[in-house]
Amino acid sequence: MATMIPAICDGKVRPQSEVMVFQALKSLDNNWTVFHSFDYVSRDLNKTRWEGEIDFLLHHSRHGLLVLEVKGGQISYHDGVWYQDGRKIDPFAQARKNKYAVISLLSRLLGISGKVPLGMKIAHAVCFPACGSNKFWPAEAEGLVATGPDVPYLNEFAVKVLAETHLPQGAELFPVDSGKVNQALRPYFDYGTHLFERLSVEEKQIFTYTQMQCAILDALDNFTHLQIQGCAGSGKTVMAVKKAIQLAEQGKQVLLLCYNQLLAEHLKKATEQYPGITAMAFFDFAIEKIGTSANEAAEGLDRQEFWQDELPQKLHDYLECVRLSYDAVIVDEGQDFSATVWIVIEKLVSRDGHFYIFFDPDQNLYQDELALPKLAYPPVALNKNCRNTRKIFAALKPYSANPKLEIVDGAPDGAEVLEYIEPDPELRRKKLSEILSNLLTKERLHSRDIVILGGHSPEKSCIGDDMEVGRHRIVIHPSTAPNEIYYCTYMKFKGCEAKAVILLDVSPDDPRWQHPRALYTAMSRARHMLVIVRK
Repeated sequence: MATMIPAICDGKVRPQSEVMVFQALKSLDNNWTVFHSFDYVSRDLNKTRWEGEIDFLLHHSRHGLLVLEVKGGQISYHDGVWYQDGRKIDPFAQARKNKYAVISLLSRLLGISGKVPLGMKIAHAVCFPACGSNKFWPAEAEGLVATGPDVPYLNEFAVKVLAETHLPQGAELFPVDSGKVNQALRPYFDYGTHLFERLSVEEKQIFTYTQMQCAILDALDNFTHLQIQGCAGSGKTVMAVKKAIQLAEQGKQVLLLCYNQLLAEHLKKATEQYPGITAMAFFDFAIEKIGTSANEAAEGLDRQEFWQDELPQKLHDYLECVRLSYDAVIVDEGQDFSATVWIVIEKLVSRDGHFYIFFDPDQNLYQDELALPKLAYPPVALNKNCRNTRKIFAALKPYSANPKLEIVDGAPDGAEVLEYIEPDPELRRKKLSEILSNLLTKERLHSRDIVILGGHSPEKSCIGDDMEVGRHRIVIHPSTAPNEIYYCTYMKFKGCEAKAVILLDVSPDDPRWQHPRALYTAMSRARHMLVIVRK
């Protein structure tokens, strides 16, 4: 049986004459490959592009190529003109044109100069399946017509036509490999299997649903003090930025705060065109206002009480002496702040100002319990994730305490979440190198789209002191260099996201990963690809 491409002929859209021939061609021996409704694009001598379709293109590993045009219905020939059901046609001119188009196409695909004859037999023929036998054909059709009685014997017909076809002069000097011809006519590729090929579609879907979530804010314009409780990936940061811009465009002075410096950099960049918006990490804001020296800040770097109590208290004392307030204060990742910090932040809101807090209890890594300010209205709940793919969401959902958590309808399925277990640190380091190579070569991501998240600094991970992992260099600051991969702790990266995330050295024995909300927080950073490397 011949290889049929495509494998079926739909009688609802194709003429019955083609269906009849298709069924007959299926019985050709297995050395034949038959292309049905073969489309091509070619150019004439003036470089003008034109498109064509060949009813059937038959390829045999030894005999060559046959272009077969099929004309159903009543066929007649009068005074040098062909007619199909009374309409003028020129089936042999069409078949010849398609034959030369195939020659041109193959020469280009096989890299053969136009001055070199293609070293294989290529012929054309016409089939009139609704006609009976005829002993008298015009010269252009002699030996090139198959009629209804010939249809069951198309194998013999095709072989005979090609046997009677001569190679172009000199073509025998340039034989063409039959396998390469078949490969050129039926290129094999899987588009959409690589992550980078799906990203634009997935990103568009995610963006669309995030914007739909933002519409909720428009319905809440009359609420000047509000808490928005959103799950990871619900678009809290996008909403916070959008609300800040809305208020700034009304002429208000807006303070946009968060906990992490990385997130603060994102907020600052997203609002840099609006001079009315001050976007900062709260502790940088406090240090700047009270004039804390660099040495004092450095000394308190590793002391939690410095950030949670001492620094906020100093800013509180400063605000008792200096009048400082904003028309609107918007806080992203509000679950990160202590009660002491909230006392200070509330003092920054003007008497008639706007106050919005975006938070997620499931990402509360720093406080024993939430210490948010008491507002007049209960929080607005956003329980739909619109950041992650379905497969990432399915992996992180068990780590959430929110029973109402769900993913938006229409979210992309995404790639499989990959997990590896390797107790040996050297082998784990080798596995990391393999994962990076796969993401950069097979999945064809850019290094800036990848982040490695751990519980500790890289030297305390399997990476160790040698930041060269295989052909990749691990860096502790975001980079756009093609061979540099950013490493960060998941705590520092909270509130941020990346197209591909690798969680490294995950272990139930590590206090940094024992936190009940650690994996939920870390896994939800990945938009499209998540890889977990466990000890």
